[in-house]
Amino acid sequence: MIKTNQTTMVYENLKERIEQGYYSPAESLPEIDLANEYNVSRNTIKKALLMLENDAFVTIEQNKGAKVRSYSKVEVLEFLELREELEGFIVRLAVPCFDAKAVKKLEELTAEMAAHKAASNLMAYSACNLKFHDVIYGICPNRTAIDVTVRLKNQMRKYNSKTILIPGRDEKSYQEHCAILEAIKQKDAAKAEQYMHQHIRNVRNTFDEFYSLLF
Repeated sequence: MIKTNQTTMVYENLKERIEQGYYSPAESLPEIDLANEYNVSRNTIKKALLMLENDAFVTIEQNKGAKVRSYSKVEVLEFLELREELEGFIVRLAVPCFDAKAVKKLEELTAEMAAHKAASNLMAYSACNLKFHDVIYGICPNRTAIDVTVRLKNQMRKYNSKTILIPGRDEKSYQEHCAILEAIKQKDAAKAEQYMHQHIRNVRNTFDEFYSLLF
């Protein structure tokens, strides 16, 4: 039981580090270094790395060890194309289920986003952005769609977060979220889906256009 808990602990910690960009794409994860850092056996590290490989966070090559999984520009663009469809579907299903409390939460997050934008605090803005989408995920009744989307987003988080660094993108992002919120308040599922499609498409276009500056 202790070993199982250790493996889970290492897995969760490494996963969080990868999602937050602590490790760079394609960075090596030497077993012996990790074993020393976490004060566990190499076997425990091997098991944790296999779990991460199964969840597409790392790649493991024979005689070369584990590396943080990296994605090409084409792969990220394909992910964003898929995410556009998923997020539109999710918000369309969520709109009829929104109550006053959930709408108020989106309003509060949008106000926080405006404040962070005005202060040029882009990291805080991005955090609110994530929470905005999380509220919609929490309302949507199709949990399979949510699970797939969140898993993909977690794998691509390092790439997703960088588009906000492009000058002017914060203002456009803010306006896009305001449009989505207004459609939700009006109980207009079709409009919410349309605005969400446009929002993710703009993220994709920004990534495509400014890839050389971001990476």
